[in-house]
Amino acid sequence: MKFLRISIYLPLFLAITASFSQNKITENQQLWLGYITESKFSESFSWWNDTHWVPESFLIVRTGLTYHFGEKYKMTSTLGYGHTWIYPPEGSSTFRPEHRPWGQTTLSHQFNSIRFFHRLRYEARFRGLIVDDYLQNEFNFNYRFRYLLQARYYFKNQEKGKFYLMASDEILFNAGQEIKDNFRLDQNRISLGIGYQIKKMTFQIAYMNQLVESNTNFTFRMNHNLQILVFHNFDLRKKSSSD
Repeated sequence: MKFLRISIYLPLFLAITASFSQNKITENQQLWLGYITESKFSESFSWWNDTHWVPESFLIVRTGLTYHFGEKYKMTSTLGYGHTWIYPPEGSSTFRPEHRPWGQTTLSHQFNSIRFFHRLRYEARFRGLIVDDYLQNEFNFNYRFRYLLQARYYFKNQEKGKFYLMASDEILFNAGQEIKDNFRLDQNRISLGIGYQIKKMTFQIAYMNQLVESNTNFTFRMNHNLQILVFHNFDLRKKSSSD
């Protein structure tokens, strides 16, 4: 197990180190708001919806169908579609649309008092082309691969809701013919926060350090995000008459 952890994280560490050497970084402060729902309508299937809004940066709406492999495995797979509106840079007025079919697989497990959550996500990004502040009837295309590792520690002896501490890291890579060397680091997102879970809802507030590679070599943007997320689970399954 120790060797497996090293084999996973060492390549990621080396990739980040190589990409961040000899770099120039500009910093910004942002507010990140998100609402994520899961509506389970059978033992094996649920409907996923989420919306994230970062003012002056982007708005994304995603939906998808999720298959649950069962309580024993704590594993899901989702296929869906997302649409993104990218805010224009300063001095421009045209929003960039993006069509984003996506898929993901998640796995959760517990070790002692810590709950781990893994997510591997694939995105196909059809990004609207803008020329001289005019949206063209053309799209640039690339893939993006994302891996998220999150750990939660729930405080003990809680009667009603459950407070927890959260730490996570997500690394994102772009790939495709329009990407330099066909495969390149896009972002790294490190988050630390606290959450409160009660019944079917979870509220989470966190600081996210988001390092984004710009189009220019060795130039990065570091966003300091105050992230506020709400998770809401719905059970749409019909209850039996004996319940």
